[in-house]
Amino acid sequence: MTRPRIAFLNRCYWPDVEATGQLLEQLCGALSTDWDITVVAGQPNKNLSGEAFVRRGQQQRDGVTIDRLPHTTLPKRSKLGRLINLLSFTWQTRRWGRRVPAASPFDVIVSESDPFFLPIVAAPIARRMGAKFIVYTQDVYPDIAIGLGVIKEGMITRQIRRRLLAAYQQADQIVVLDDDMRDRLVGWGLPPEKFSIVPNWVDTEAIQPLKSANPFRVEQQLDDRFVVMHSGNMGMSQRLEVLIDAACRPDWPDRAVIALVGDGARKAALQAYAAQRDAKHVRFIEYQPIQRLTESLSAADLHVVSMDANIRGCLAPSKLYGILASGTPVMAIAPEEFSIAREIHTHQVGRAVPPGSVSQIVDYVRWCTEHSNELQASGENARRLAQTRYDRRIATQQFADVLEVVCETDRRLSPIQAT
Repeated sequence: MTRPRIAFLNRCYWPDVEATGQLLEQLCGALSTDWDITVVAGQPNKNLSGEAFVRRGQQQRDGVTIDRLPHTTLPKRSKLGRLINLLSFTWQTRRWGRRVPAASPFDVIVSESDPFFLPIVAAPIARRMGAKFIVYTQDVYPDIAIGLGVIKEGMITRQIRRRLLAAYQQADQIVVLDDDMRDRLVGWGLPPEKFSIVPNWVDTEAIQPLKSANPFRVEQQLDDRFVVMHSGNMGMSQRLEVLIDAACRPDWPDRAVIALVGDGARKAALQAYAAQRDAKHVRFIEYQPIQRLTESLSAADLHVVSMDANIRGCLAPSKLYGILASGTPVMAIAPEEFSIAREIHTHQVGRAVPPGSVSQIVDYVRWCTEHSNELQASGENARRLAQTRYDRRIATQQFADVLEVVCETDRRLSPIQAT
């Protein structure tokens, strides 16, 4: 039997360290035994591993063909530079689509949302090839930028949404991360039956609880502390100033410390704000390589996932799944109607507090420091939820099921290929 050929289009892929690239690498690795997988990718922003890679053209890695496109790589700290990079990659993707013969061997084109306007050029590529078309979206633009106050709703945003809507309407399936994201896009005018929900995932074998003799806690001198951790991107959507405000309250528990682990566009501003507030209970820790995620995530007694109240359905906090796998309870700073808040409440893995509510953050942290048995039970629930709902094998099989429906095939991932 001829194996169906799938082309994934996404700027970010190995050896980049960004989450979408890592997730796509894991997905393609899981699919590659029963499907011929090509990833059309851009230049990495960071190659922390130092592994050699082909900067232009094709290479094979772990059963996947990587077709690396050349494009501008201006510094990300410049908004204009970032935009030029994304437009440059999109233009090169369009050229790639024109170079591939019309009688293409690709059966399915899967367009991710890095950059968000990529489906606009991917739809005609799929149509020209006569291939099935899937949109796999990790975030919803321009809505997220409007919600964060980066731009205002107007003629340009409406035009972008119209162009994206036209591309989404051509898709055979749209894969989203949760029901909030589906509901937002249904609100654009798309039919509910066009959607499949496949959450992001975690490798629960690679990330496991390590609550005793944790080297990361020792290195960071956290052994005698109650650690409230935010791990990952420090961007605009997280609104992390509220944690610094909470840690500066006189009723903040003295042995509790906020650990902000990672990097991001707002890190420097947060560091300046913490210095201005003389926040002695706040520490900034550098980004940790993926090989140390078990140690760094397990070093927390309580993890924080923070979402701006105005971006419901625009993205899903993928950091949640690693947190759950580490067996650590979660404090979600999010409105109670958000999907993450409902999930935390339903499965008893922590608590949601309203955005901006400094007093409720302090109250919950204090409660956690005084109720170790209940906190341990929440951590055990978290680990169980990761294993039964968000494990990589489960989620990648769900994506394979979408491909099977679109291609009208019946291919199941074996336990070996899903690892």
